Amino acid sequence: MSYARKSQKRIPRRIYIFTEGSKTEPKYFREFIQYYKISQAQVKVIGRETTASSPKSVIEAMDYYKKSNPVKTKNDIYCMVIDTDRWGKNLKEAVDDAHQRRYLVALSNPCFEIWLLMHFQDANTILNNANLLMTKTEINTQIHSYPITGNNEIDYFPRTDSAVETAEKLDPKPQQRLLEQIGSRVYSLMKILQEYI
Repeated sequence: MSYARKSQKRIPRRIYIFTEGSKTEPKYFREFIQYYKISQAQVKVIGRETTASSPKSVIEAMDYYKKSNPVKTKNDIYCMVIDTDRWGKNLKEAVDDAHQRRYLVALSNPCFEIWLLMHFQDANTILNNANLLMTKTEINTQIHSYPITGNNEIDYFPRTDSAVETAEKLDPKPQQRLLEQIGSRVYSLMKILQEYI
């Protein structure tokens, strides 16, 4: 992304990001915030205090954090970044629960790494290869077919606009709570974060 600072007025709010994963996702968002010099007072990635990673446990962590931190505005956004990969019917229940609590759900199918792949491949390529992208390992194999340095600032952040565009094309029914096909709704969170760049 090549953004200039925007002078328009923003809605006063804070964004809290909670992730199912304990390494890749928090690292990605923390480095994105740092790279674009987004104020930590406005956007925070909240680390997990337990090893529990189910969507239900992410919601519980969000609830606990929200109750424990009294400084809030009505416009604050609580976002959970979760995968569909192994949760079955528990996923639908958790997503419904999150929506009832007015939490933003940045769901990826099958996993967060599909969002990373979207920085390199367009929607048609991903759809045409969906049967080869059903696991984290298969997606990582595709990602590593590109010249990856291991540095998010080089590998992903300059391509965020492309990833957002790809993700939107792969989400023809964003009003539905679950993704019907391979894709990622991380783009919905990224579009909010772009407001702070």
